[in-house]
This record gives sequence, structure tokens and C-alpha cells, in this order.
Amino acid sequence: MADQRKSQRIRSLFIDELDDYRRTHKEKDYVLIDVREPAEYEAGHIPGARLLPLSVLEAHLAELDPQRDLLFYCASGGRSQAAALLAADAHPDAKALINLVGGYYAWSGKELLDFPRVKIFQDVTDPRRALQQAMDLEKGAWLFYAHAQQLLGDSPMAEAARSLQDLERHHAHVLYRILSRHYPEEPLAPFDELFDSLEGALLESGAHPADELARLRTLPYNDCTAFGELALNIEYAAWDLYRNAAALPVSDLVREIFLELAQQEKAHVRVIAKTFAKCLS
Repeated sequence: MADQRKSQRIRSLFIDELDDYRRTHKEKDYVLIDVREPAEYEAGHIPGARLLPLSVLEAHLAELDPQRDLLFYCASGGRSQAAALLAADAHPDAKALINLVGGYYAWSGKELLDFPRVKIFQDVTDPRRALQQAMDLEKGAWLFYAHAQQLLGDSPMAEAARSLQDLERHHAHVLYRILSRHYPEEPLAPFDELFDSLEGALLESGAHPADELARLRTLPYNDCTAFGELALNIEYAAWDLYRNAAALPVSDLVREIFLELAQQEKAHVRVIAKTFAKCLS
């Protein structure tokens, strides 16, 4: 349960609690890290923050001292949560990894949008049903990224959306092969036919694809960055969903599948993270 331990080591601190934190900690005991892009940082940042954009973070994680508290923030929380997750991989014995909820928007008083969380697999006990439900969630994500591409046009994030769309379909195909192999007594339709028939009503976050597309149209920053923040929230929610699903009373097979899906969601985070630098170039 390595992923579960990583999540437990990532603490959340609301941005309005930052002043109290700084009053009770010495400067030498923590590092405040802004993981936005340079143009965002130059436009305004929390005093004392070091700039280390998420798009290049992995190449510089060794520079961070794991004996100090590492506090990450971004515009609203999506990138910083991803940064803390990547830091947990690089520094398994880090003293403290802290995501500042709300980010610079909350610190500067701008309005934040909520993001739903649900425990989709909480009441699913049948392994076959769990796998089918996971496949439908992949279809939901596939639909979201397919339509997001149309909204993004020639934005740098459109390429990331295409890559993520392909990955979601690949995940669904993996689940399809597992279902076919372990439940031969109930033959499935050919994959393309079955995938086309899936409703994809929910994303792994529990949100509806149409609702997140509507959110993408109205977020208060440029389309490229907006999509990146939103996609990071979706992929982090997917990682969290599968990681927690693996802790439910399911079969060993399903648990291994959920853990592998959780691992792959982190790869999705990396796809998005590396694209942020292109948004503001």
C-alpha cells in the first residue's frame, strides 16, 4: 500500500492558516514552493516563496531538503497537490509534505470553485461489477478529453488532452482483457463495440463530463492553464479513488488492478505537468 502511505504523508493546510504556520515555525524549518509558471509568479506571489514550476519539478526534486517541511502552492490547488505527490515519490522519508489548499487565488482573495469527491466503489462487492464500473469511468474521462480538445483548439494543452484520451481508452482495454480472461463464462462483445456502448456518465472524481466541460468554459484564467488545473484535479481524484478502492474488501485480483490503475494515474499527472511551461510561453 505504498500509494496509500504517500497520500497519508501529504497534509493539507488551508491558505488562511499559512500565517499561523509561519508564526510557529522557524524559517530554517520549511520551504514555501510556488509551482506555477514564471509569468504567473512574476504577476504576484506569496512573499518568501521559491519558484519551482511543476513543469520542471521532477528534474529539481533532489534540490529540496527532505528534512525541512515542504509547502507547495499553485493558483488554486491542482498543481500543488500533484507536486506533493511527485515529491512523495522522490523523498519517501520527507519530514512533511504540505499542500496549501486554495493556492494563490485564495491568498489574494479570488473566488475558488469547488470540486466534488465521491466514493464510487464503496458499495461494490462483486469483482466483475467493480471492473465494469471502472471501465465506464475510463469512458467518462475519454469523453471529457475528447470534447476538451475541441474547446482547446490550438492550445498547447490540446496535445496533452489527446494523449490523455488515448491513455483512458487503453486503460479501458486493459480492464476489458482482464474481464474476458477471468470471466470466460460470460462472453463480452468486441471491445470497440462495448466501449462505444458505455455511457461514461461519470469521471473518476464523481463529476459528470458535461459539468466539467462547462467548468472549463468559465474558469477565470486562460484556456490552457484552466484545462491543466482542471485535468490535474481530475487525475488526482482518479488516483485517490483507485488507491482507496484498493483498500476496500475486494479480491486480490481487483486490488492489484486498482493499485496498478492508481500508479498509471500518476503518469497522467506527469503528462499534464510537463505541458504547463508551454501555456505561458
